[in-house]
Amino acid sequence: MTTDMTPVAALLMLAFVLTWPALLAAWRRGVNREASEVASAIEAYALVARSAPTCPEIEPALAVRMTRLRMPELGAFLLAPSLPNTTPALVADAAARLALRLRRRIAFERKMLARTASGRRRGAVAGALPPVVLLALAGTGAEFPLAALLLLTFALGLGCWLQARIARVAP
Repeated sequence: MTTDMTPVAALLMLAFVLTWPALLAAWRRGVNREASEVASAIEAYALVARSAPTCPEIEPALAVRMTRLRMPELGAFLLAPSLPNTTPALVADAAARLALRLRRRIAFERKMLARTASGRRRGAVAGALPPVVLLALAGTGAEFPLAALLLLTFALGLGCWLQARIARVAP
């Protein structure tokens, strides 16, 4: 690889390794915000169901938002209001428990992200070192083989993927 392209490749890799955790964190914040809003809507549904004479149907918009969260308990909860022997109080209790479970899941994920933050920072620093070494080598005029650059890019991508997997908490 020519010496002119090495700094460009190093800067692109450095930009990728620095923006990946920020983009991932922004996406997780959005998912957590959506889950918190769904939990609030489920709590509001529980209040409405508790005071209703018959089991109210779940709003389609709320059902769609709940489906996006991929909650394993969702199928049973959507089926509960249509069962023959359910009372509004039972459906309200089920909704309140589902909302509480969702809030606890959000709190657990936030706690796990906080506990792994220092490791993710160390991983980001370690991931930023190869592009910095590439920049230093390019500054001295050293040639860098294309195969080594491709291997370095693959390792950088794998490290970013591992950081994303570490930060992910399964539903």
